[in-house]
Amino acid sequence: MHNSETDGGSFLLYEQDGVLLTTKGISGDSSNLHLGKLRIVKEKTGIYMLWLSEENIGGPPFSGSSETDWTVINPNQGSVGYHNNGTGRPIRFEVEDLKCICLSPISDSNGQPRRHNSGAKADPARTCNVTFVQTDGTTYSNLIFPGGSTSGLLDALTQHLVLKRSCHDDSMILCEPKSPKTRRDPYERSLAELRLFPDRNPAAMHSASYARLGQLGQFGVGAWRFVNDLKRDPYTATMTAFSKISDYLLHEEEKANEDIAELLQKSLSLDEPTTAVQRVPIANCDADENTVLVGSSDSSVEGYEVIQPPVADLFPRPKVLRGQPLTEVEWQTYFDDEGMVQNSEEIRRKIFSGGIEPSIRSEVWKFLLGYYPWHTSQVERKELRDTKVEEYFRMKLQWRSMSADQESRFAAFKQRKDLIEKDVNRTDRTIPYYAGENNANVSTLRDVLMTYMMYDFDLGYVQGMSDLLAPLLYVLDDEVDAFWCFVAYMDRVSLNFQLDQAGIKRQLSQLRVLLQAVDPHLASYLDTRDSGNLFFCFRWLLVLFKREFNYPQILRLWEVFWTDGPFHGDSASYSSSNFHLLLALSILDSQRNTILENRFGFTEILKHVNDLALYIDLEEALAKAEGIFIQIKDSPSVGMEVRSVLGLRETSDSSDDSPSSNSTDYLSEERYENALGLHYL
Repeated sequence: MHNSETDGGSFLLYEQDGVLLTTKGISGDSSNLHLGKLRIVKEKTGIYMLWLSEENIGGPPFSGSSETDWTVINPNQGSVGYHNNGTGRPIRFEVEDLKCICLSPISDSNGQPRRHNSGAKADPARTCNVTFVQTDGTTYSNLIFPGGSTSGLLDALTQHLVLKRSCHDDSMILCEPKSPKTRRDPYERSLAELRLFPDRNPAAMHSASYARLGQLGQFGVGAWRFVNDLKRDPYTATMTAFSKISDYLLHEEEKANEDIAELLQKSLSLDEPTTAVQRVPIANCDADENTVLVGSSDSSVEGYEVIQPPVADLFPRPKVLRGQPLTEVEWQTYFDDEGMVQNSEEIRRKIFSGGIEPSIRSEVWKFLLGYYPWHTSQVERKELRDTKVEEYFRMKLQWRSMSADQESRFAAFKQRKDLIEKDVNRTDRTIPYYAGENNANVSTLRDVLMTYMMYDFDLGYVQGMSDLLAPLLYVLDDEVDAFWCFVAYMDRVSLNFQLDQAGIKRQLSQLRVLLQAVDPHLASYLDTRDSGNLFFCFRWLLVLFKREFNYPQILRLWEVFWTDGPFHGDSASYSSSNFHLLLALSILDSQRNTILENRFGFTEILKHVNDLALYIDLEEALAKAEGIFIQIKDSPSVGMEVRSVLGLRETSDSSDDSPSSNSTDYLSEERYENALGLHYL
């Protein structure tokens, strides 16, 4: 049905039945599919794309307000600016805000067709995934079109947009408005939709100042001014402000509005609106595929410079196939008669390649994390655990026996205790293991964190630690074992939480070095967009991708990290791989064309990266990360600076002339602990 009038005076320009919306949650790796209709409608305010589930069709007209998406924040899996449409809520956006359309085959992580909740099978030969990306970087959940019906959608969109297939990615279709007009920056609009503060004085909305500012409003202006600060000093501005904003949205309903307003309204100027570049619609890309278009820091300003990329000296990147998980039968074959593990490196190679079967994960993790030394007998491990049990409960008794009077004179202890209480009540509560009121596992989570605070009082507790402990307790299901494995894990990553910021600073710098070596085009582009410091990767590194993957995936990922792989060639030639940095590089590589082709700026990149959460193909990312490692290892021209990041020895042909990373602004010590609250975004 086309060009028909609907209720409310809007005109239906396009409609497709049977369009499935895919959504994911953190509790599992399966997709939920919601059946609905996709429409293009013309309204008084513009032309809009609209997806409605079957439950919404026929109900009250959808107002189009995205207030729910922005203000209802799920602390366990959502984020400020993250369109986590886990319930099949309507999708609505202006067609002219569409930046690109990504098409991909429809299959799950095992290459099998996904199924609708009712059991209807999706035929991969006749269906495909469609992903919409807006100009502000918002990336919506995949839509599955039946019977290859995307041609009808593209035909309808050509009436309003210029569509052009990407030069570098055949699955990407770039979109440009046919009639460019002066309009507000899309990210400015998304910040206005945050609606951080209720309007307690409606009459003020009609004042001259509000009329001048348009739809943005006073507090929206404050938010956008904050983004200006964000560009100038991303660490200090963003990670302190957003941590406080998220805490306000999640837990502090009665907090004074003035405190947050003062935090946001720090800049004195608002960026002027820009005019989009008019382009001629063409069917195919005529540009040289080896050129990269680089513009100014605003993705919509005119004047682009063609930069010829330097000649790459890297060997071709190999394709890596992931292996099968370590099984219980295989695991048992590695023990001798005394229960001592034989050939631990072979076990770690196996785990790096394919992970661990869930049935033996709790036992194997104790070895991977060093709680149980590899070369100990069964008797020795029992004696060790008995000692650890006694030590744990002795430390636990120290804080449990502290009276309220003592706490009142121990400010540091009470402050950390209150923070732990707050965090455990919002950590992974959608996971059945931690769900519900008066959950004993939540109490155990708190007890372990409190005891760790006594174990390492210098470090104490910092936001983010509960995210690292929760999966450990979930797998081990034992308070003592979870504590000592958490101690071992913190030994690996504790520098992430130190006030001197040593861990985060070093990792971001090392990631920049790797990116410069592997993809200098993207590194150069990010520099032009105020993103060369890779701030948008901060959350990945802080909590080791905990917020980017669902529970089954993060368990698999962490056990891969703990093997200290990859394992290629002479294992003595490298000491530590920093494989988590290669995974970050792999994800950036997968989003390279989207960022470059759409000419994303700082805010668009930040938002697009946030929207990737729960929609990253883990096995593909791991395989690509391992391929990058082999590529760097086998390329003799790679300098020592790059090789040292991966713990590789210098080859006879390598030189230390690789480009060094750009200087990066870092947080001040007094604000660092607040900044760690970013993981709630």
